Amino acid sequence: MKRWIDIDPLDRFYRDMLDMARLGLDAHNEHSFIEGMPYDTFEPGHERIIKRFVTFDGQQEFAIPGYQMHIENPVSVFVAGVQVQPERVENEKITMSHPLSSGLEVVCIAYGRPAYQEDGCVHRPYVETDESAISLPSATLSMAADDQGQTKNQPETVTVLGTKLKRLSVKIQSEEDPKEVIKKAFGFRQDVFAIYRGIVYLPFNYNGFPVLVGYNYREAGSVQFKQETVVVSTDHARYHDRFFPNVRMKRAQFLVLLQQMRVDIYNRFTDRGLESSTYPPRTLLDRSSFSGQGYEQDVMDLVSEQFLDGSYVFPLYENNMLEPEKCITRAEAVVFLNRFIEWALEKFR
Repeated sequence: MKRWIDIDPLDRFYRDMLDMARLGLDAHNEHSFIEGMPYDTFEPGHERIIKRFVTFDGQQEFAIPGYQMHIENPVSVFVAGVQVQPERVENEKITMSHPLSSGLEVVCIAYGRPAYQEDGCVHRPYVETDESAISLPSATLSMAADDQGQTKNQPETVTVLGTKLKRLSVKIQSEEDPKEVIKKAFGFRQDVFAIYRGIVYLPFNYNGFPVLVGYNYREAGSVQFKQETVVVSTDHARYHDRFFPNVRMKRAQFLVLLQQMRVDIYNRFTDRGLESSTYPPRTLLDRSSFSGQGYEQDVMDLVSEQFLDGSYVFPLYENNMLEPEKCITRAEAVVFLNRFIEWALEKFR
């Protein structure tokens, strides 16, 4: 499955996004330098829908009641755990390119169309549910009463649409709420699962998904291993599977943040720190529009920075203008961040 369902290899910012996503904030790269944005609210009529089918011989069409086509409401189809491209997607129905044989698991996922909240040119996905009400999707296993947890005989396993997740060991004290402890341990990771007292917990993004669970239970005095398919669900998920590349913030705010990072790097790796006039000021046709603003010097210092070959690190917009009071999208921000890292590696390696 894709990490972000709203990012495509044909997007102009895809290379920068890929480079940034590979950077980790910890030794094990479990937490990325850039993350998606949480959301939990959908536009009416465009909610998230997950349908599971077991095919009959020759089946080619699959009904998705309630699904309405929209560019922000894509559909993914998995056949026996492998993602495939349907021949045709219509309102409430998809059609495969050829008839399927019987007994195959087909999962159709309509990811929903997120709702947004606006504040001037700044807009972001809507988060409505209070944090205390958010819960991980879960399911009670059929042999929950006899669950033996992780034993030396057989490791617990969870597979979602052909992808194996990692078992996350979570220590839970007797006075603690297991759901809250596991939720905190998961964060927004998408690659883990936990089984506690016969209940399997998965990350938010798998809400409504069918999952294959392997676990141990005791029967007639001996430990047995069982695999079963369950659907994990919650009424209040907080999804994290979109990057929202077109969500905006003001350019000046973002550029000042980059300048602070630049100053910090100079202070760490040089004897004298950063001198504001390292390079001649870059020519900006719209500089007069933000002359005297509190961020003017920071922004000018930043955009005047150069690579060793003399080219400018940060791109300008049309007609050599910066327009710092306009909003910057998250995709543009990733481009700036990636160029910043390329500059820092070249400058201080």
